[in-house]
Amino acid sequence: MKRILAVFLVTILILVNQAAAQEETCARCHDLGGMDYDTSLHKTLSGIDTGFKQAAGKDFGIDTPEYCFKCHIEDCSGCHSVHKEIPEISDCNKCHRIGLNYVGYVFEGQKAEHPDAHYEKGLDCLDCHDIDKIHGDGKKYTFADEAVETDCEDCHLKGKYVSGREATYDPNTDAHKLHPDLECSACHAGYYTTCYNCHFDTGSYEGYTTEDFHLMKYEGKYKPAYIQTIKLGDKESKGATVISPHTITSDARKCEECHDNQEKVFMAGYDGRIYGPPGVELANPPSKLSADLSFIGIDYRLDITLLGTLIILAVFAGLAIHVLKRRITLGRWVG
Repeated sequence: MKRILAVFLVTILILVNQAAAQEETCARCHDLGGMDYDTSLHKTLSGIDTGFKQAAGKDFGIDTPEYCFKCHIEDCSGCHSVHKEIPEISDCNKCHRIGLNYVGYVFEGQKAEHPDAHYEKGLDCLDCHDIDKIHGDGKKYTFADEAVETDCEDCHLKGKYVSGREATYDPNTDAHKLHPDLECSACHAGYYTTCYNCHFDTGSYEGYTTEDFHLMKYEGKYKPAYIQTIKLGDKESKGATVISPHTITSDARKCEECHDNQEKVFMAGYDGRIYGPPGVELANPPSKLSADLSFIGIDYRLDITLLGTLIILAVFAGLAIHVLKRRITLGRWVG
């Protein structure tokens, strides 16, 4: 018994010393600002598996599989060793699959349609996700997304300069005026990867697509969403939630991609689970097109659908009057 206790104490001391040595090594160059790595997101993975517990975990009646935590790391060296330069994007992409889309790949070695516009301009992860957002603030969040506070507006509405480039935004663009309740990425994400029929028992998946495009509502805005199907034996779980694609392009989606395809985009008849932070919900397609006139000082939303209908009716009425007048004139001349 004494021998077991001694081994246990020695093990604890070794682990404590390793952690202290790691933190001391980082502190030689980095101002940790009181940050404790033991409470950071990369150590605790706080909120990472909450979505699984809400959807597939409930359907299958199981805890989060161990291989879902393959990215769990014990210290800073799990992401990068001692370095003299800022870590590369490839360091982030080891765990963050969305980073592969950012640099223009669907999976490793498999090219996607295009990389993210920010990557093409020379921006890396740290330009948007600063050190506090990467390591977290030491608080435990139910959902990992709650710890990330990076929005397009942080730069583009303020004209910030990032890596020597100005983040531009034109508030007078018609599409911006017409869609105040759309998340920027709803139009400006070129694609995103959706895997389907992932098998928990074998670790394989049946396929993927970059063609799907859905919208759900969260925090008052329409945001990109995806549906994921997971299998375990003969059981299947279907879950949907909002996502943040990293495939931004300056060429926005065409109007008809949403307005001519509303049933698919808004997931009509969806019968699976909804997971994610409180407030994520299915979105009702807009019953009409409207324009927010507040940008010209008028507190009113103009029903463009009705306006368009009236214009069309007016055109037909004008044609009818023109034809009628022609017939009357022609009748008089012939008579």
